[in-house]
Amino acid sequence: MKVILESRQLESEPDIAVVGTKGQIVIPLQLRRRLKITPKSRLAVYSRGDKLVMTKLRLQPLGEELKELFKEIDEAYKGRRRPSRKAILKEIQAYRQEKRAG
Repeated sequence: MKVILESRQLESEPDIAVVGTKGQIVIPLQLRRRLKITPKSRLAVYSRGDKLVMTKLRLQPLGEELKELFKEIDEAYKGRRRPSRKAILKEIQAYRQEKRAG
């Protein structure tokens, strides 16, 4: 899965966030709206010295990843009969199950 980081310069004055008992923080509403952070949004969190830095992640939709895979398969099978999409998806699922079990 491809991950793309969005980098932004500091564009506003800092807000105060309080850390809860489980280590959770609430991102201020105006920042969530401006950055389009919604429930289930993915954020990369890392430290830089004594600072925490959060960066919004954009995950490439799985459909795009599959289109790329099918394109690679088409190129590999030029002139030959290639497996059906159903057969390919079945192989992908089997591989993922094997990887999870291992």
